[in-house]
Amino acid sequence: MRILLIGEYSGYHNALKHGLQSLGHEVVIAGDGDGFKKFPVDIDLGSDYFRRNWFREKIKVAWWKLTGNNLEDYLRLARFRESEKKLANFDIIQFINSNALGCAPNIEWQMMQRLLENNSKVFLIACGDDCEYSNYLVNQHKGYSILKAAENAPTGKAVLDHTYKYLGKGYRDNYNKLMKRCVNIVPSNTDYAMALTDQNKATSIIAAPVVVENIPDEINHDLSVIEIFMGINRGNYWKKGINYFEKALEIVKENYKSKVNITIAEDLPYTDYITSYKKAHILLDQVLCFDQGYNALQAMLRGKVVFAGAGEPYFKFHNIDKIPVIDATPDVMDIVDKLSELIENPTTIIELGKEARKHVIHYHDAVKIARQFEHFYK
Repeated sequence: MRILLIGEYSGYHNALKHGLQSLGHEVVIAGDGDGFKKFPVDIDLGSDYFRRNWFREKIKVAWWKLTGNNLEDYLRLARFRESEKKLANFDIIQFINSNALGCAPNIEWQMMQRLLENNSKVFLIACGDDCEYSNYLVNQHKGYSILKAAENAPTGKAVLDHTYKYLGKGYRDNYNKLMKRCVNIVPSNTDYAMALTDQNKATSIIAAPVVVENIPDEINHDLSVIEIFMGINRGNYWKKGINYFEKALEIVKENYKSKVNITIAEDLPYTDYITSYKKAHILLDQVLCFDQGYNALQAMLRGKVVFAGAGEPYFKFHNIDKIPVIDATPDVMDIVDKLSELIENPTTIIELGKEARKHVIHYHDAVKIARQFEHFYK
């Protein structure tokens, strides 16, 4: 089959491409590489023309404030039109989001409409904020979620503008038009599956694909000092609950002093991020979730002990009864206690790291995941 993957979040479509190609399919990714993360794409539909120059960026912002229009969207549309012939006649077209190209709804729809007209079967992935997920959080979800970010951030609800935007009419209209054409919508983890329990086009969870071949075990066997790593993307700081980790780390550093070394990295391209935690024993990923994101899975594959979502909802939706992940809840002292347990019993870190690697290889291998997608494609 010829398969066109539209958009990229955190390496999801690149990993799936690897799996599908291993099964003999022709696969093309079109998108912007997920911004500063710079994931590879085959057809680049992004634009950083304004961001490359301070003065041009000021003009773009001023124009947006005056008119409500983002000049960069028109550059993306122009790049799309230049590439349109390369984006046609695929057996399968799969969108990573109903706003996969990151433009205002009116511009986005011009591109989506052409893609839908020029290709065959349509699929949609649920692996980030979208209309059904945002609506679920606001109107149905019980317990903690990313909405807690608005309680903590100095800017209040504004910190969740990206989440709330999907409740707007233009985004909802695009989502509904796309869903009419979709064969299926595929949730990648617990958080998104929870929002799709009443959606008749939703499949069960197909776990996020990870390329596992040739990725080394990077377990650090030197336990004389426990290395703790945390990566920060300032754009998602509050949504990921990094503030809970930061407060917990202050206490841990004070309690254990020379027994721990804490490394914090900010806004790194993906390849630099992976390199920066090579010697870590423990990686702090995110709090306000019920599953593991891509950074968590990549770290687990390398044998790190990861703090992420791993509570009861996870076990229910994945139909398993254990996972070698430390469940990170929005409770500073709970995080402190769990870190302390590891620091005081360091040999458990090695065993957990080994189990984490096995878990990703068993449940997330990109080739195994591609076979599950292949079943729905056919």
